[in-house]
Amino acid sequence: MVFTAGAFFFYQFIQMTLFSTEAMKVFFMGLLSIESAVAFGNYAGTFLYGTVLFLIPIGILLDRFSVKKVIIATIVIDVLCVFGLVYANNIYLSMFLRFVMGAVHCVAFMAPFRLAPRWFPSGKLALVAGLLVTFGVFGGWVSGSPMLALLERFGGQTTMLLNGALGLVILVLSIVLIQDFPAGTKEEETRQDISLWTGLKVAAANAQNWLAGSFIGLLNLSVLLLGAVWGTTYLKFVNADFTEATFTGIVGMIFIGTMIGSPIGGLLSDKLRSRKKVMIGGGILSLIIMLLIMFPPNNGATMFYILFLLLGIITASQSVGYPVIAESNEDKVLGTANGLASVVLMGMGAIGQPLFGQLVAVFGGGEGASEMALQQAFQSAIWVMPIAFIGAIVCGILLKETFRTS
Repeated sequence: MVFTAGAFFFYQFIQMTLFSTEAMKVFFMGLLSIESAVAFGNYAGTFLYGTVLFLIPIGILLDRFSVKKVIIATIVIDVLCVFGLVYANNIYLSMFLRFVMGAVHCVAFMAPFRLAPRWFPSGKLALVAGLLVTFGVFGGWVSGSPMLALLERFGGQTTMLLNGALGLVILVLSIVLIQDFPAGTKEEETRQDISLWTGLKVAAANAQNWLAGSFIGLLNLSVLLLGAVWGTTYLKFVNADFTEATFTGIVGMIFIGTMIGSPIGGLLSDKLRSRKKVMIGGGILSLIIMLLIMFPPNNGATMFYILFLLLGIITASQSVGYPVIAESNEDKVLGTANGLASVVLMGMGAIGQPLFGQLVAVFGGGEGASEMALQQAFQSAIWVMPIAFIGAIVCGILLKETFRTS
């Protein structure tokens, strides 16, 4: 049940990271007549604006209504938006559709983690969360090299139509397979009435939600910045000899690494009987790997394949933050707590994607800049990553241990 909901998470990860290839960027920039990195960053960011604005309302919705019904309704909306993007040549209409898809992402993102504590004990939650993140991030990898192959074979329009068709398959699976509660569990025994305002106050008063959300968000910038939008562009200036297939493959290693690292981090946390140790260690190692990416021993493709793979594996320790939230809140406010924490973590991506483009412009990489100026601008803007990882380490230190034996 949990992993069928995770299929929606996987699908939405494809939509969130849709522009991870230069070819898809070029298709949409041509379709919508977008001409600059700043303008495209603003367009790409509309997805995450929708996510951030609706996280708390969706979290409350998941506390009060059937998770299955909410998932089915939002998949229908999502698929309609995917098909709409194919034919929307007006940038404002396309931005609106991306905004709605971002709002839908709230359900895909939170629903599996809303269901998991109902179906698994605390001692298994970190591993389950890690596997869910692996499933979701697999969608990020699919939006890279596999999507590039489809684009080169069929073109942008047909590729997006196939994208919508995949959503229809996941809709059918969700209708058939998802259940809200294990057999024999009465919903009224699990879900207690609580006012909207009280639920928000309880969730907001819990510092664990803010710290865990910040930790996940800061490490997740590796996916939302490098993996989803700017990684391929950055690599173009690292080594001009890289082909599009090469730097798309390199960026894809972040997603492969995250798929590998998420269950490993969760299993390690469960075995060590500690969330904090894995989170702090993951933050420190992420910082080291990021500095090696910025100052590599050499600029060969093999080096970057290895470094981006390691970055994905290590930053996957972010998945341990999800059981921290689950173990820090009662079931009756867990959806609201997830929404609040997710506002923090997704808000960082919503700010980070256009901010990175703005930083490139501030550091001399605006319209008409030379190749050398652009390279220097990207090298300066990328410092946002190690700063974020330092922040994640601080959050891990401040968190209280939540592991329970039950």
